[in-house]
Amino acid sequence: MESFILYNGDPSLKIPDCLFKGTKTLQLMDMTRVQLPTLPSSLQFLEKLQTLCLDGCGLGDIALIGELKMLKVLSLMGSNIDRLPREIGQLTRLQLLDLKDNPTLEIIPPNVLSCLTQLEDLYMENSFLQWDPMILPKDFFSKKLERFHILIGEGWDWSRKRETSTIMKLKINASIQSEEGIQLLLKRTEDLHLDGLEGVKSVSYELDGQGFPSLKHLHIQNSLEIRYIVDSTMLSPIVAFPFLVSLPLDNLNKLEKICNGQPVAESFSKLRILKLKSCPMLKNLFSLHMERVLLQLEEISIIDCEIMEVIVAEESGGEADEDEAIKLTQLRTLTLEYLPQFTSVSSKSNAASISQTRPEPLITDVRSHEIASDTGLRTPMTLFNKKIEFPNLEDLKLSSIEVEKIWQDQPGELSFWFVRLTSLIVEGCRNLKYLFTTSMVESLAQLKRLELCDCVSMEEIIIKKGLGEEENVRGMLLPKLEFLKLNGLPNLTRFCTGHLIQCCFLQELWIEDCPALKTFISNSLSTVAVANNQFEETNSTLFDEKVAFSNIEILRILGMDNLNMIWHTEFHSDSFCKLKALWVEKGNKLMNIFPPNMLRRFQNLERLMVGHCASLEEVFDLRSLMNEKESHVVTAFKLKNMYVIPNLEELSLNVKDAAKVCQGQFSADLFHRLRVLELQCFDSAEFPFGILHRFQNMEKLVVTGGLFKELFPCQLVDEEEHTLARIRCLELFCLPYMEKIWNQDLRADQLLQNLETLEVRFCDNLINFAPSASSFEI
Repeated sequence: MESFILYNGDPSLKIPDCLFKGTKTLQLMDMTRVQLPTLPSSLQFLEKLQTLCLDGCGLGDIALIGELKMLKVLSLMGSNIDRLPREIGQLTRLQLLDLKDNPTLEIIPPNVLSCLTQLEDLYMENSFLQWDPMILPKDFFSKKLERFHILIGEGWDWSRKRETSTIMKLKINASIQSEEGIQLLLKRTEDLHLDGLEGVKSVSYELDGQGFPSLKHLHIQNSLEIRYIVDSTMLSPIVAFPFLVSLPLDNLNKLEKICNGQPVAESFSKLRILKLKSCPMLKNLFSLHMERVLLQLEEISIIDCEIMEVIVAEESGGEADEDEAIKLTQLRTLTLEYLPQFTSVSSKSNAASISQTRPEPLITDVRSHEIASDTGLRTPMTLFNKKIEFPNLEDLKLSSIEVEKIWQDQPGELSFWFVRLTSLIVEGCRNLKYLFTTSMVESLAQLKRLELCDCVSMEEIIIKKGLGEEENVRGMLLPKLEFLKLNGLPNLTRFCTGHLIQCCFLQELWIEDCPALKTFISNSLSTVAVANNQFEETNSTLFDEKVAFSNIEILRILGMDNLNMIWHTEFHSDSFCKLKALWVEKGNKLMNIFPPNMLRRFQNLERLMVGHCASLEEVFDLRSLMNEKESHVVTAFKLKNMYVIPNLEELSLNVKDAAKVCQGQFSADLFHRLRVLELQCFDSAEFPFGILHRFQNMEKLVVTGGLFKELFPCQLVDEEEHTLARIRCLELFCLPYMEKIWNQDLRADQLLQNLETLEVRFCDNLINFAPSASSFEI
């Protein structure tokens, strides 16, 4: 026998001491989850064993493993050991040691791991939580160690997805510059995470005098002293981080600059991902003379940096070409969040904008002494300018940025720098009054996702700027848009002004808490000017013939208390024909959901949820269809989940709705396809059993929340018995007073002859499931 595999989680399983006698040829043994407080003594006879897996075994004394001199692979993952015995050092042929997920492991005697001269792989994630890395001696690890995953301290993410072969994560509260054991590992580490580092002001200069030549990923967090990642003003500057790919920096309270001075050529030459969070002393990322660092970046994320002003700043004495732009050709993702002082991506072009903000004398009409114009109004600065180009940007997220404009009103060539943008999320930008001009939106032909949330000043999404732009909104806008979300925009009155908006690929539209929005797209002819230069829509219909959404499947309309109508009686020929799900909530002025004569448009609707609409009188107006020619429209509906519907399959009723059904207020034909019925929140002492015979094809009954003590009474009519006989699944939840399901006089096994599933939960007073005379086939 060459292998022995036993998986078991039963703590009562006993392994006899003599189990492995006579198995000298065994080379692989896997005893995952076998409880072994004491290793069987016969383990020492496995002279040729090369692989031993004792994962999740709850081990006690494991000193006997030291006798397995041929062992090459030893896995003790999650085995709850508290110390590694000195005898492990005898495994001089060991190549892989896995100690992952042993948080109680505190002791490894000196010269144990260093004796494992053939060790190439060492995994220590989620172990040694109480260790301090200063206790690691210089010769703690074998010099042959090629792959290691060492995580010291709590809170680290130790995902099994590993992009590098050498990973070290240290949670410390001390200085490590003088620790030789750590310094040796730093030079060989490709993925380094440091938490709580002390006594370091410049990372590359003080931690590794060679500039971390092997490092690919560096993550530093919770340090109170670091001022620079690289300080090129020090004597004899060297190439720093030549192979670094990602650099997340989090909660570095004194970080002033990433690079102090101009770094040596090839520094950061491979940097792809740069993420900064909670760095309150950082004003910018780079200066213009670090252009070569910027050119390779694929992702930039800046979050919660209180005084951050720009991404690229021109320092005093700069000699950069005024007309030459920096082209970030590799940048795909840009995230800017919670930056109260942020003004622009580059300060190079801000001087002209700032000069435009200076007040000029007011021009007055001498004859009337009235102000004819006010040129003292400042020109708002824009987030993007012509100094930095983003030709391949795909994902842009802006959150809590105080800028008043994202793009220039007449962007010109600037608009062509965002032609690949596919996702745009704007949140909490309280100074924005609009998002695009019509000339800008023309370049966003690849945009698939657009989310606008909590922008309290936004009045319109797309506006016209200048003469002759009205024709721009006649045709297709945002042709590839798939998802649109408008949420928390209290002053939004319209999406845009024009004659037609076509979004042929739009599948989901969410409009939530936009109380001033009464029409999605307005025509200048349908507005009336009022005294304060604002506009009031004469038509309060959200969607009309100017909206063409041919592929929309999901529509959410929430918190629209001033909306009178969702759909006009006439709208674009193929709009909303593919709608499958509709949510309408908190629309207190809505009197109906669907317009008359338009129901054939919504025959693909499968899910409809309507709630908290105080004025609602009807969902469907069926009066116009109550003739022989149009009756097929009702029966052709695909609706499966809603309240009074022909193809309804699932229905949930509270006590008021159930009373209406019992009183015969609804035709029995409305429920002829119902399969699942849920009855909830009944405050009566008796279960309303009389309702069940109205659902002749019911297969599943769910009862939750009620005060009754008994579910089924003793007297049943034929129709009620036939209904019970069809039930395959019965679920009873949260019925605290129910003492029995069936009356003792009932033959429950006959009434529920097709019952396959009975589930009872949170019924604390239940005494028995069925009468004693009943029997069920299991």
